[in-house]
Amino acid sequence: MPFISAAIGWFTNYLAVKMIFRPYKSIKILGVNIQGLIPRRQNEMADSIGQTVEKELISPNDIKNILNKKDVHQDIHRVIEEQLDIFLQNKLSENPMIAMFIQGEAGLQIKKSLLTHLENELPNYMELLLEAVEKHMDFSAIVSEKIKGFDLSKFEDIIYDICSKELKMIEILGGVLGFIIGAIQVALLIWVQ
Repeated sequence: MPFISAAIGWFTNYLAVKMIFRPYKSIKILGVNIQGLIPRRQNEMADSIGQTVEKELISPNDIKNILNKKDVHQDIHRVIEEQLDIFLQNKLSENPMIAMFIQGEAGLQIKKSLLTHLENELPNYMELLLEAVEKHMDFSAIVSEKIKGFDLSKFEDIIYDICSKELKMIEILGGVLGFIIGAIQVALLIWVQ
């Protein structure tokens, strides 16, 4: 009896672990619809995870805080300066009249004035840019859509790779508890007789 109970306990836990994902599509057995937990609730879970990510993990404010750091502004300033050099050398120098005015000290003064202006206005430009991006950025929706479109078999493989020891332990624990319950039943039968 304890061994039969152990087998039943192990099998029911094995089945429960498998039914986290399987079956992927709803099937009817004895008039009851059966579908794995994750496939059945994938859309609800996707929306819930998306909202949690936006509230607890990353939000537009986090992006704003990163972009408002001094070293990010320095990187942006460096890129602007490089692009300004390319523009002054390539595009404006194609026109001989303009090239005459931007060569030498005059060109350096123009570049310096533009860079000073951009450096002073960069925080304002960043704020406007971030407001525009924030209007169109919805982390909750992005995460939700990615999870809704995630291949269930791939997700199952990932979960089993990460949690294989714990899931195997759940199965074994079912067998151990089944054995203990079977042993208790045998003890009760012996005690009653």
